[in-house]
Amino acid sequence: MKFNFKNIICLCVYATSNVFLLVSCSQGNNATLIINTSSKDTSAVVALLNKADSFKLNNNDSFFYYSTAALQASEAIGFKAGIAKSTKNKASYYQTKGEYDKSLVLFFKAINLFDSLDLTEDMIRTEVKVADTYKRMGGEKGTTEYLNKGLSLAIQAEKHAQKENLVSCIAESENEQAIILRDLSAAPGKEALLDSAFLLYKKAILLLEQSSDKNKLLAKLCNNISQVYIERLKDYPKAEDALNKAITLNEKNNDLNGITFNYANISNLYLAKGDLPKAKEYALKMLALSAALNEPHRLLNAYEHNIIINKQLKLYDSALYYTELRDAISDSLTNTTKTAQVADMQTKYETGKKEAQIDQLNKEGEIQNRRTAWAIGVGLVLLLALSITAWFYRRQQKQKALIAEQSARLQWMMKELHHRVKNNLQIVSSLLNLQSYRLKDGETIAALKESQLRVQAMSLIHQRLYQAEDVSLVNFKLYISDLIETLMNAYGYTADDFDLDINIDTELLDVDTVLPMGLMVNEIITNSFKYAFNKEDRPLLRIQLHNNNQQLQLEIADNGPGMLIENNKYQSKGFGKNLIDALVKQLRANYTLSGINGTSYIFTIPYNKEKVA
Repeated sequence: MKFNFKNIICLCVYATSNVFLLVSCSQGNNATLIINTSSKDTSAVVALLNKADSFKLNNNDSFFYYSTAALQASEAIGFKAGIAKSTKNKASYYQTKGEYDKSLVLFFKAINLFDSLDLTEDMIRTEVKVADTYKRMGGEKGTTEYLNKGLSLAIQAEKHAQKENLVSCIAESENEQAIILRDLSAAPGKEALLDSAFLLYKKAILLLEQSSDKNKLLAKLCNNISQVYIERLKDYPKAEDALNKAITLNEKNNDLNGITFNYANISNLYLAKGDLPKAKEYALKMLALSAALNEPHRLLNAYEHNIIINKQLKLYDSALYYTELRDAISDSLTNTTKTAQVADMQTKYETGKKEAQIDQLNKEGEIQNRRTAWAIGVGLVLLLALSITAWFYRRQQKQKALIAEQSARLQWMMKELHHRVKNNLQIVSSLLNLQSYRLKDGETIAALKESQLRVQAMSLIHQRLYQAEDVSLVNFKLYISDLIETLMNAYGYTADDFDLDINIDTELLDVDTVLPMGLMVNEIITNSFKYAFNKEDRPLLRIQLHNNNQQLQLEIADNGPGMLIENNKYQSKGFGKNLIDALVKQLRANYTLSGINGTSYIFTIPYNKEKVA
């Protein structure tokens, strides 16, 4: 159940021979950690991680607090395994909250750490979590792109698990594949994918039942296979048996979140059997438990169940109520307003209330027909005027529909154009890469490599555009993260041995601004990787973008040895310097350059408010 942290102060003390940790939580928002790190003893971190796990199923806030404390303690003593596990925990928390950008960054960081530490099982389970994140994104967006990406990652995780003969990991990845296939089967003509999902569920259940590793996943599998029995096979007795087994296992494990899924499918079972009162009973149980757990995704699903059932019961006021609650959560998770569905519910709800008024209007119409001839004449004139108005209104609605259709088509064409540009740039990058293999001159190879990275920088922008809802805006924060990851890989760095400080408060920028800015950032960061970090034990790269008094202020800095600067310019006649100057001129910007304590560029760029989100 959910604890109220507004009135509770938690004080937890863990002590070893040489390590002392004090964790205090107050008001549900802050965690304070005091650490004495005179020893590398890791038992205190393990205690914090175990404490976090005890809250994982039933209290996300406490799970997050103790995971954060474990991460801070691990970083203080350089305990990489603790860093990896607490990073994965925080990623899981953000996934539950629907903050997928934060979640994916942390999941990938944890995967790299687990891989470097040869913690293969943890790495595989994290790969499955990444697949599940893409599945959630695909389910909320209603698109197959993320679902297919999640399916590919789940298959990859299964191959890794099979190589290591990790039975529970194999079953976990097969369960995730089946869940995604079930979502994909909702598309017209893809119903047969539900059969593939069913086979994967059965295979995973058999694996767990034949092994000694019977974990909580068995409850999930029994719950999930019941959906296929209900929706595809119409075998309600087998569905009921599977759900009874699932709920027994979840009650044994005190997995309240898992029980919400069981209630959902029990409700679906009664719905399929035509028992609407029972279906509503379990839908309300699911709603109550999801609210107690404060799980947004479970609440969203609970509202969906109650909407469907109340519609069938013709309780349109209740259906409208749950629709509004669902849309409030859906908007916070996906930033998409489903106004058409709300309007439909509103219409049905208002219909019953308006029937009496319609009857009254009909009576008034009969009275009107008995009036004198001149009144009838006036009425006919008014009727004619109303008819003309209605005609113009219908014509206007048709024009609006046509414009909307043309706009949607143009949007699709623009996305397709960006997709093709991105593919063409990828081809150019590949050709440059192939050409470099045939060269022997180091300077020429380096020049080709830099050209290839410039092409990739432009390619990433077009990739972001065709993936975005609005093809005129680019998420600069996500683009910079992709760009830095590309450059880190190109120059042999990993997230584990690199300090990266990204602080961007203006994320959405128009493409005309992002393209030159991206090339400029690419050029400067490339110089940092080439020249600044050769002798640095712990490279640092800082990128900040702020909206300051009708201007964008972009700072790019490293902790390298710096460079000789005269008159705000370093003494170079290379292509990179000329390119930066040309891009600055294109943006109508100016900049200052510092070579003290590393190299720092600060650009001041004018912008149009209407183009910046």
